[in-house]
Amino acid sequence: MKIINVFIVLAVIAGALAGISAWNLGYFSVPGEEVVFTVHKGENFAVLAKRLKAEGVIQNERAFRWYVNFFRPGKSLKRGEFPLYKNMAAPRVVKALTEGKPMEYKVTIPEGYNLFQVADILENQGLSTKADFLQAAKHPDAIALLPTLRAGEKRPRSIEGYIFPDTYLLQKVFTPLEIAKLFVLRFREVYQGISADLQASSTVNSLKLSPHEVIILASIVEKETGAAQERPLIASVFVNRLRKKMRLQTDPTVIYGVWSAQGSWDGNIRRRDLNTPTDYNTYQMSGLPAGPIANPGINAIRAVLQPVESDYLFFVSRNNGTHIFSKDFSTHNRAVRETQLNPAAKAGKSWRDLPSDQRAR
Repeated sequence: MKIINVFIVLAVIAGALAGISAWNLGYFSVPGEEVVFTVHKGENFAVLAKRLKAEGVIQNERAFRWYVNFFRPGKSLKRGEFPLYKNMAAPRVVKALTEGKPMEYKVTIPEGYNLFQVADILENQGLSTKADFLQAAKHPDAIALLPTLRAGEKRPRSIEGYIFPDTYLLQKVFTPLEIAKLFVLRFREVYQGISADLQASSTVNSLKLSPHEVIILASIVEKETGAAQERPLIASVFVNRLRKKMRLQTDPTVIYGVWSAQGSWDGNIRRRDLNTPTDYNTYQMSGLPAGPIANPGINAIRAVLQPVESDYLFFVSRNNGTHIFSKDFSTHNRAVRETQLNPAAKAGKSWRDLPSDQRAR
């Protein structure tokens, strides 16, 4: 009786194998053109079989399902995009989707870019729409990851200031919220190395700046100079002005106020912009703006924590990425006349003329 049962099982298997030929499994086919195949979260082989057939990766959906059910891959599906080929053999497809590496896209966030510029980068590379990322950047789950949050402190409006400038490897299957969280988690890694400095900094202690306010001021420092060596001196000017209860009066905060209100900026700052009160216009308000105006790098943050000692209260651009620093208003006005009101002083000059080893980066 047992022998008969064995024969029955063997007969069933033989029948199945007869219907599922090696040809149907793609063993003898020649792979064709590349197909970028996407596996989404929650999908399984049963769901994928139909799409694999529709996109020409496999020749026979039924044969593919049989192969997966019979051999039961030991590893689970990975989410992401995979470079497959038309007419692939079923075992190769299964191995690629369970053991292969998903396709990644390199994204570089420069120092000093703001949220809107980061959103543009992601949209241009097809990783998120600008609107979706800006919405994700305001999501409570992303904001909850900010390492500077303290009990009772008002939560920031977005993750602006906490997208650490770096190069990231992203996947197109990542949601905008996942990307936003990834940026903040990278910032958290870096923040661990400076959190002790925040507690020890005499600048922070004397001004009673919170960790979040340090990031706000660092974002201003980042935007105000193209010369790396100037950051600590720029920071000293703002620290001195804060100590004297002087308004910061810095153009990048005005620009960000326009950008924040309109969602874009045309590259021109106008007198009406300087005269229009916003939560960021430091010509019209005292103290720090409502939040960071860009995403500072580690050196801008350190410049705020350890500014040089100086008596400077003003600075003006030399039109080449560096600045003239002044201790009093009359000296500053003279520098403004020499550099900004004199067309000859501007002619042919640009911050791009700075040697690469001196540029803020």
